[in-house]
Amino acid sequence: MRRILSAVIAAIILLMCAVSFAADEQLIKNGGFGDVDADTGLPKNWRCDGWLMTDGDAAYEVVSVDGRSCVHIINMVDNDFRLYQEISVKPNSFYKITCDIKTLNVVGGAGANISIINSLATSEPLLGTNDWQTVSLVGKTGKSQKTLTVAVRVGGYGNTSKGEAWFSNISVEKLSSAPEGTYAEFATAEPQKTDDGETRETMPYFGTVLLVTVVMAAAFVLIYKSMAKGEAHVELMDDSGSNVPIIALLAVALLVRLIISFAVRGYKFDITCFTAWASHAAEVGMPKFYETISFCDYPPGYMYVLWLIGKIGRLFNISSGSAAFAALVKLPSIIADLILTYVVYKMCAKRMSKRVTWTLTSLAAFSPLFVFMSSGWGQIDQLLAMCMFAAMYLFIEDKKILAGLVYGAAILIKPQALLIGPLFAVAYLMYIIDSFGDKGRSPAAAIGKTLAAVVSAVALIFVASLPFKGNQGLFWFLSKYFGTATSYNYASVEAFNLFALLGGNWVSADTELLFMPYSTWGTIFIVISVVYGAVLYICGRKSGEYVAVDESAARRGGRSLILSAAFVIAAIFTLGHFMHERYIFPAVTFILISVILYNDRRLLAAFGGFSVGAMLNAMCAMAIAGAQRYSDYKVLTVVGSIINIASFIYFTYVCTDIMIRKRYFPLMSSKSAKNAKKQQKRKPDVNDEVKSKPSGILPPPTDNKLHLTKRDALYCGVLTLVYAIVALTNLGTMQAPETEWKASAGETAEIYFSETEFVGDIRVFTGIYEGRILLTSDSDAQLCEHDIVNGEMYRWTSIARPNMEIKSIKLTVVSGKAWINEIAFFDAEGNAIPFTTSENCSALGDEPEEVPLVPSYMNGMYFDELYHARTAFEHLHGIRPYENSHPPLGKVIISIGIAVFGMNAFGWRIMGVLFGIGMVPIMYMFARRLFKRSDFALVAAGLFAFDFMHYTQTRIATIDVYGVFFILLMFYYMYQYYCMNFYVDGFKKTLKPLGLAGLFFGLGAASKWICLYAGAGLAIILFTSLIRRFIEYRRCQKYGTKEEHEKTKCFFKYLIYTLLICCVFYIVIPVAIYIASYIPYMLCESHYTVFGSNDSVWSVQEFMFNYHSGLKATHNYSSSWYEWPFTLRPVWYYVENTYVAENCSRTISAFGNPAVWWISTIGTIAMIAALAISDKIKKEKGMFIVLMGIAANLLPWVLVTRCTFAYHFFATVPFMILCTLYFVKYMEERFEWFKHVKWVWLALAIVLFVLFYPVLTGTEVPRSYIHALEWLPRWTFLGY
Repeated sequence: MRRILSAVIAAIILLMCAVSFAADEQLIKNGGFGDVDADTGLPKNWRCDGWLMTDGDAAYEVVSVDGRSCVHIINMVDNDFRLYQEISVKPNSFYKITCDIKTLNVVGGAGANISIINSLATSEPLLGTNDWQTVSLVGKTGKSQKTLTVAVRVGGYGNTSKGEAWFSNISVEKLSSAPEGTYAEFATAEPQKTDDGETRETMPYFGTVLLVTVVMAAAFVLIYKSMAKGEAHVELMDDSGSNVPIIALLAVALLVRLIISFAVRGYKFDITCFTAWASHAAEVGMPKFYETISFCDYPPGYMYVLWLIGKIGRLFNISSGSAAFAALVKLPSIIADLILTYVVYKMCAKRMSKRVTWTLTSLAAFSPLFVFMSSGWGQIDQLLAMCMFAAMYLFIEDKKILAGLVYGAAILIKPQALLIGPLFAVAYLMYIIDSFGDKGRSPAAAIGKTLAAVVSAVALIFVASLPFKGNQGLFWFLSKYFGTATSYNYASVEAFNLFALLGGNWVSADTELLFMPYSTWGTIFIVISVVYGAVLYICGRKSGEYVAVDESAARRGGRSLILSAAFVIAAIFTLGHFMHERYIFPAVTFILISVILYNDRRLLAAFGGFSVGAMLNAMCAMAIAGAQRYSDYKVLTVVGSIINIASFIYFTYVCTDIMIRKRYFPLMSSKSAKNAKKQQKRKPDVNDEVKSKPSGILPPPTDNKLHLTKRDALYCGVLTLVYAIVALTNLGTMQAPETEWKASAGETAEIYFSETEFVGDIRVFTGIYEGRILLTSDSDAQLCEHDIVNGEMYRWTSIARPNMEIKSIKLTVVSGKAWINEIAFFDAEGNAIPFTTSENCSALGDEPEEVPLVPSYMNGMYFDELYHARTAFEHLHGIRPYENSHPPLGKVIISIGIAVFGMNAFGWRIMGVLFGIGMVPIMYMFARRLFKRSDFALVAAGLFAFDFMHYTQTRIATIDVYGVFFILLMFYYMYQYYCMNFYVDGFKKTLKPLGLAGLFFGLGAASKWICLYAGAGLAIILFTSLIRRFIEYRRCQKYGTKEEHEKTKCFFKYLIYTLLICCVFYIVIPVAIYIASYIPYMLCESHYTVFGSNDSVWSVQEFMFNYHSGLKATHNYSSSWYEWPFTLRPVWYYVENTYVAENCSRTISAFGNPAVWWISTIGTIAMIAALAISDKIKKEKGMFIVLMGIAANLLPWVLVTRCTFAYHFFATVPFMILCTLYFVKYMEERFEWFKHVKWVWLALAIVLFVLFYPVLTGTEVPRSYIHALEWLPRWTFLGY
């Protein structure tokens, strides 16, 4: 009996195990991938999907590797490709997914992994090349979840990868209890079902969305009509009374939002991301957050908030999947709503009636849009809007540096803050321009504050990102900005705007609309929007009475900045591509604030229109998330788009009427003048400052103001404008082919003429590859065998002159690689011959309109553009940089022009020209500060502007211009510091010019190493200044008055502080800038690291040092340092003798204007001699700075034994001009007639500039004229 019982028990146990095993086995089917569907080639029960699905992007196959059946996924490009299977699971249960994975060269993104579709749950990425490894993922299902979609994939959502991976033996196991340690949330949103369980075929909540929209629109109409009637009797708001009403209102607003936060979890994708990010950040900490999270496209600013929320959740044991945790995540946006409400109340209370105050405050507190977005959706748009508003408010309040810092914080929170970046730039530019006409402000101070604001914003972004860096590259966070905008490459991403109305919702932005892609239309509209927004701001800055801040702030921009920002955001949302449904939100907030600022009822109407449209848009996007877009949704898309477009058109009209036409339609009566803020002029108080009788040891306080006059504005403005016109004339065309045909050895291309053509010339426009090509005709005649070399890239090169009749041509790549942007054929008269190509090489002839009849420097590269412009192009496109002999910042700046105007002559030269133009006013201000005279400033700037070297070097795409530009600025600010005295001017005031000099030193060093020489000059000036302070300290301690004795006691403290601050501004910040300039290296295909033996920033520095210190090359146009001042050997850049008229040529050479270089050399020598006899000159602080500029930029070249050129003297020239003008000033004080000399000097320089203009610009002139300009034996402008 016992045996029978034992057998039965054993059988039952075995049966239970079998059932359990069978149940586990059924969780995922065909986990070994061995059972293949013959029709599809897919493993049975599995489906595939991917971001890019074409044959050239990704592939899969079922294979047997190492004795096991597996699925092989190949991503040929950065992609997210996966095989997935839906399985049945139980709610609120724990599951463990396990899979064996093998990888080959997997790079980037989420790597090879197992994950859950529609969830952030994913395994640790497997990157690189790995043998079989067992990877697992443990997680918990949602409270009502019954299915789970398991995927094996290479890449991830928004986190693409490239490479190969093999997956085998995937299994899913249900765990009996919660696992130890962390686990993922498998919860996903479930599709809407009808009561009978069928999938809904209409838009979810269609009726609710429609009802809310209609009610909201009706409510706004009633509010507008009520307020637009005006008031017969105005009861002014008394904001000095009890705060109980506003506190009560805020409490109710908070309560409403908290109730909604608990009742509505939020937009499923966003709230899932936010809760997961908060939980993960708290779990792994900041350094590991971005490295270990599968997907996070937000910059680190908001991650600080989520990290804190995650910590709070862990402290109080709040589950990340709970409603309480979701409400906690929404709290920052709710607080931002309350802050807006309070701001509206305080602004209204100062100038509006009681009724209007409470109406607008209630709108801010209970606007359905605001409530829904913060507590219903759970997004942070209000938080972003308030940060942007804070930055603008601080700008208006003349706290320019702090405004930049806060704007940096806004950018840290969300990249959408960059939408108003151009407008902010215009605001700061106008602030600088206004300073020229405001006697109370110094232009130098305005420029300094602007630069400090930019540095503050950039520094904050950089520093705040460091805690999240972990093992990532130093500038890892840039991908969060560069990638976000283009990660959704659609004309519209649920945004109800113009493109959505035209059918562009979730349609690729590359799809053509009429004759251009959506992306092109969008870009054009965005540019127009930004430009018009800037026009509105400029025109509206001084319109009417400013009612938000004091009168002086109004003159600096005032309310128009906020309204213009609203316009720019609304315009970009309505007309741009890549737009999401929420991008309009900050504009709605700013319009509400502008209603108060302008007291215009039309703005209230615009606020209502945008609120209704945005609310409808947001509700539709939230309701449709994860569901099919049926016809009812499409109807609402059209309705919402029409509302938003109509609101925008009306808003544009209102903004134009207010800010340009200066017309207002008051919403309500404002407070009387007696209640307005009064502008009072404070009379000096004799007790403000007690002055002791000076002993003469300490100097009086430094007057660092430039005291510019209208004459200065006229002189500087006209000179800069004239030079800009001259510099931009014939700079280069935007005519260049940009689509390329790339081929390897053995590949061929067929070219056909419509009929037999007489071919007289064959030209090619090649790219960055090198190889050999062979051209043969249809009669098998060899036309040419041509080597494609780097020296011919990006310019038109004639490779053959067949002078024969040809029907077709075969192009064969014999060796290496070919990169050809275009090929062109010309007949005997020089006319282009049309042709067609085989399908595999259509890029060879797809841009015939970009083929010039006459090749020249205007449409191609010359001299070192072959290195620097090419590398700029490579930086822009993530290609491994070719030129490494100089730091990259200059080439990065060049790439900006290429990005804007294309890879053409104008594009790669424009930034250098703009910097060259910028040097003119800098030189003017420098001389104005040195000589305190407008005439000397004009002469100095004019001589520098029309110096041949300055003109030539700024019009070629090389990097010297950027180094010289920053050298001028660093000496300009160091001169300010040298003139100041921390005993009498205050220590803090001395830090601004000292810090700015350091900043520009860093920018210069990152552009070209010549700035290191200039930096040594700065160090000498600094220590000279400190030595002077020490001498004053010793003298005052011995002989000074009591006051001087007390003032100078702080010397050692200020000395230490100064040196410590210099460590920051001259070491830490320059090093940070220098490393930052290498971001293109880190982001390129080779993914440089900071340190390492190969492909690292450090290895590039070693190469640069070895290159410059060990260069033994010679050059026909090189010259030594002692030859430069007399410009004995020009550098010949370009010549064209073929495509010109008979006996004519075009040539470009770089050398100095004899009137500038020769005379300034003599003047500098004379000035140095005068120093020995004039005590007055010795006391000129500016003279010391100028001489140090000459020494720092010239003397190091005395020790250089490598091959050098005349353009290495470029940085010394402005200081020699200034030094010579000191001599002229010295002579004027002794001889009255000498006051005319400087004007004769300037006139002579201009005459010679006109005379030599052809050989500076490549203008076609007779060769006899060119030879006539070769004044000295070694002046050869034609290469012979």
